[in-house]
Amino acid sequence: MIRLLHRAGDQEPSLPRPDLHDNRIPVAEELRQVEEDKARLAGVDHEVHQVMIFARASGMRRVILAATLLAAIGCATNPVTGKREFNIVSQEQEIALGLQAHPQVIEEFGIYDEKPDLNQMVNRIGQRIAAVSDRPNLQWHFTLLDSPVVNAMALPGGYVYVTRGIVERMNSEDELAGVIAHEISHVAARHAARSMSQQQLAQIGLVLGSIVAGPAATEAFGGLVQLGAGLLFTRYSRQQETQADLLGTAYMTEAGYNPRGAENMLLALQRLDKGQSSGIERYFIDHPDPRKRVGDVRKEIAALESKNPSIGTTRIDRSPFVRQLDGVITAASTMQTTIRNNTVFNRRYGIIITAPSGWQATSEPGALFVLAPQKATGEGFIAQEIALRQMQQYPSLQSAIRSQLQNMGLQYVRSGTVSSATGQTFPVDLWRGATQSGTVAVESTQFAEGENAVVFLSLTPEQRGSSARDLASIVQRMRFDRAEARAAEPPRIRVATSRAGETWDELAQRATGRREDASAIAKLNGFDYPSSVPPGVAIKLPQDVAPDDR
Repeated sequence: MIRLLHRAGDQEPSLPRPDLHDNRIPVAEELRQVEEDKARLAGVDHEVHQVMIFARASGMRRVILAATLLAAIGCATNPVTGKREFNIVSQEQEIALGLQAHPQVIEEFGIYDEKPDLNQMVNRIGQRIAAVSDRPNLQWHFTLLDSPVVNAMALPGGYVYVTRGIVERMNSEDELAGVIAHEISHVAARHAARSMSQQQLAQIGLVLGSIVAGPAATEAFGGLVQLGAGLLFTRYSRQQETQADLLGTAYMTEAGYNPRGAENMLLALQRLDKGQSSGIERYFIDHPDPRKRVGDVRKEIAALESKNPSIGTTRIDRSPFVRQLDGVITAASTMQTTIRNNTVFNRRYGIIITAPSGWQATSEPGALFVLAPQKATGEGFIAQEIALRQMQQYPSLQSAIRSQLQNMGLQYVRSGTVSSATGQTFPVDLWRGATQSGTVAVESTQFAEGENAVVFLSLTPEQRGSSARDLASIVQRMRFDRAEARAAEPPRIRVATSRAGETWDELAQRATGRREDASAIAKLNGFDYPSSVPPGVAIKLPQDVAPDDR
């Protein structure tokens, strides 16, 4: 153990031989202090306080307390399984992390609040399921995000999010309950906290490896508060995802929902998992195979029904839920940006731009809009909004953006100017950066309005002159007309009632004027194509946009 205190190859210092008789009292005193420290550790709940006790110890006490420290803070009882498992993140820390990251999530995505009844429904479903979860005493928060991306997410401490994109793909309250119950299960089982604990294990090892360092021990936990909104995209293990599926099915059943809603939800998403640009593949990227998920949930439902045969008899009422989706923004548009026929209309800043030929206009979290080739080429154009308060220490907006790009490792090349189609002039900086794929050219420009700045960035795989895809050419196509941009209504879902004998082809004709959209509309409504359309049910019909253009 003494050799661990020295670097490899260091010669052990020559120490005078102690008198064994004289050493008996100090050793006894040291052991007595160790026992006192162990008792104190057992009575302290907060991990940082435990580490501080460890840091104040000295000599042999640190060596002996190392194992005690890991035992005291490295294991916690999982509220779902009741088993002890490695976890150094307390419930108080979970809550603090969620509280810290929540505003960042809202800033990045925005809240979809133009239909308050939808927000109320999401919260009502979430609170109902959370109340029967293994952590009912958490202060739970449920938020509907303004994003077309198909996703649902959770932060530690009881923060659960569903996107507008996933809500509009559900066809009953029970299906949406399946989505929300899955995310509640991640929080209830402390999956994110456990993943964070494993990330911190290496830092704990550094503490134990340098037990003479004292205050270094307290720093091992400092990184926990630096995670921010990145927690939203914590990658869970396949085992954790499976547990969330099964636990969520049990939770929603206990809350009075039909567990078949969880099965139908997975089937609906599986139908849409066809490589569309909607981002549906992101929902499945860290989850088990969709077919396996459906099979596992079916087994769980069978097990629940064997105990209580009546649980699957609760009526799944489609029409009331679907009718609440009437008027919801659909496809790639958001409350701030309309995208129609590959043209962007940003209402806040009056930006109007049509994507170049072969490119596609989309909305992404954290961006006003994105223009990118339909086939991945490494090129792209992004418009971002940044609060000016974040750049107050810089003499100008351009110097602030330059500083940020330099901090990213980009090398400044030269500057110029470019004018938009409506006469606005912008300064342009050209940068060069190195990637694994080679050198890339990055161009930047920006303007301030009100309390915010808008930054345009373009990325090209290799430095070259003006083309249809560099920043200058895109800005030259850009117009600024606030009245026109605000007048551009986003595509919306309209809900109709199916007629007797009506086909999906006829419904597609009603929705988009294109019968070739029939398969996509059937899938959006939770049906396979071809299949018969049940008469007299509520049907979602996306207006003015192809269902696949989502």
